[in-house]
Amino acid sequence: MVLARTSPAAEPAPQLREGIREFYRGEFARAALAARTYLKTHPQAPAGLVLLARAEAAEGKNQQAYQELRQALRADPKNIDALYYLGQVSKILGQHEYEHLFTLAPDSARTHQFMAESYVAQRNDEKAAEEYKAALKADPDSTELLCALGDVERWLLRFDDAIEHYSRVLKLAPNEYCGYQGLGVAHLRRHELPSAIEYLRQAARLQPESGETRLALGSALLSSSDVEGALTELKAAVADKPDLRQAYGLLARAYRLSGQQKEAEECLKKASQLEEREHEYVHRALILDDLSLAPPPAKN
Repeated sequence: MVLARTSPAAEPAPQLREGIREFYRGEFARAALAARTYLKTHPQAPAGLVLLARAEAAEGKNQQAYQELRQALRADPKNIDALYYLGQVSKILGQHEYEHLFTLAPDSARTHQFMAESYVAQRNDEKAAEEYKAALKADPDSTELLCALGDVERWLLRFDDAIEHYSRVLKLAPNEYCGYQGLGVAHLRRHELPSAIEYLRQAARLQPESGETRLALGSALLSSSDVEGALTELKAAVADKPDLRQAYGLLARAYRLSGQQKEAEECLKKASQLEEREHEYVHRALILDDLSLAPPPAKN
């Protein structure tokens, strides 16, 4: 399937064709020169700005490339190429800033937080917890860090520790959503349903459009035999996030308990479709993990 571009790609102007050829030959300085020549008569042309930015980035001039791409987006906010390459350049610039952070403040809360988030992305939760704890030594009253550490401890099934962190959050900020949400889910995982329902209701009050919160609350209510309450929450969950497979599975159970067999079958069908989609997504992700984007051909 071919995806339609938001900003259709026009045939490159004759003045830019040579610049594009030079770029793919690895002649980045010549490509930049061709782009600048074109921009003298077309100063706001996104195609010229994008080519110039790509040539500059290829030469390591990422800050200049960033500015050119921003200029291209001011001229055409939906330009696909400008958006894509701005994302690439921003990642490189961001990495440089993180390296500066590590050099400037290697034991700061933000440095340890960055390391923790990196470990979370790698699914190394034990190391993530260590880094979040180190971050909290530097900034012990950070509700952001306490919530993040509570989440990791919960993923590690260390519910007592998670509950301690979330409780500290609420002492520091009594209306903090993540504290109520985290406490509710932690108590739900420990099958402490009255506490789970109490905290999740507070979380839903603070963020009524959170599909995950309504899903957790619906699950707790269903486990407490409150079928009607569960139906209300689970319907709200899928209204907010139509791809919540678990919510459809629980909805099917709730509908069945309330005698609504047709609705139960429809929810089971939807849950099955979403499960197939998740498997397809994982399969594609595994394939993409083995691929890499080839750089332009090296200059001979």
